[in-house]
Amino acid sequence: MYDILCFINQHQAVKKRLFLMLPVFFVACTATQKIAYRTDDIPASKAQSIPISVEIKVLDDHRYLYADNDLLFTQPVQTRVYGVTTCINAEKHYKDTVVNQISRLMAEHFGKAKLFQKVSFKENSPCDYYLTASLNSFYAEQAYSSVPANSAVAFGMVGVVATSRTKTPGKIIIDVSDIRLYRKDGTLVKNMGSLTKEYIGSFVFNGSCGCVYWHANEKLKDFNTHLIEKIRTELSDIAF
Repeated sequence: MYDILCFINQHQAVKKRLFLMLPVFFVACTATQKIAYRTDDIPASKAQSIPISVEIKVLDDHRYLYADNDLLFTQPVQTRVYGVTTCINAEKHYKDTVVNQISRLMAEHFGKAKLFQKVSFKENSPCDYYLTASLNSFYAEQAYSSVPANSAVAFGMVGVVATSRTKTPGKIIIDVSDIRLYRKDGTLVKNMGSLTKEYIGSFVFNGSCGCVYWHANEKLKDFNTHLIEKIRTELSDIAF
């Protein structure tokens, strides 16, 4: 479940209607998290679809091989990073495995963008090709702020509205490597290398750490858009 206040801040059209109707929750929304984002607004590419059917395999999870990811597996959502109270997208709050969720979203995103003629994920229908890759990082952190929570306690809904645009510094790192396309018989078509994106800036914050998950999801959408461009470029010299 997304943090409701973070959702409202990202969608200003519903903010005015909902703020006076919804109760304020600052803690519960970090209980279970889902990796998801809107796909109904993804436009089909103007370029012609690559004329093959492709199954997206579940990403190999290599995050455990990198020390920078250790916090995600050992610490709670609110922790200390270099002496600063910080929110992280702690692994324990995801309701399904990270690689399973990201792979499913990748397939859905590819399908909406019409990258390939057909894209599937964990389907029985056979495809002529399959795509594999390794996930090295899906890490998000954001500095904690007590301002929204304190304002809510002191001033109620007025305080929530007044601090609803609070932002704190953060970063999100997404790294996928060994992006490979195979024929269904296991013959390698092309190793397309890796893609790494690091997003550093100020992100909307509320009274809980739920927003850090939301921001990671939103940046994953941008990442997958760039991944589509990379794959299309890498395969442009292949005759299918």
